[in-house]
Amino acid sequence: MQAINGRCLKCGYQLPLQFDRRRIIYSLAYIILFAVGVSFATSSLAQSGGKATLVLKVTGLRSEKGQVKIAVFNSSEKWLGEQPIYSSTINVDSQTVTWRINDVPYGDYGVAVFHDENSNGKMDKNVLGIPQEPYGFSNNVRITFGPPKWEEAKFTVKGSTAEVSIEVK
Repeated sequence: MQAINGRCLKCGYQLPLQFDRRRIIYSLAYIILFAVGVSFATSSLAQSGGKATLVLKVTGLRSEKGQVKIAVFNSSEKWLGEQPIYSSTINVDSQTVTWRINDVPYGDYGVAVFHDENSNGKMDKNVLGIPQEPYGFSNNVRITFGPPKWEEAKFTVKGSTAEVSIEVK
């Protein structure tokens, strides 16, 4: 039955007050459910949909020559693979190199860097495969046997700016 102002649309009969109460209760329930849904949606969008500026600072360079190669990864599946989400090669002119990346989506990231002192485009290693050029990872994870795990190197980007400092050794 459809009604406006407590009257039936078909016949104009004045409906009992109980019908109005039911209509009010249902309306309030819909409003409350809608408000709760909107608040959940906006809070999850704020957490997952935001963007930040990521500032990477590489310190501990032992010379002021060559280049610093930086690779940023956003998942354990891609960690230290051939497809970083962001990468850069920066010429070294001081003991510290800084790289800013704008509009980085909120989430987890890991960074690997190395100082290519002779600018040959690759990490130089000895006969045993041990790196001969300085390198580092986010959270300043140090390795013993093999590369660091994603869980050790990952950090979370949220807020307007995320600053990560990596010391190469």
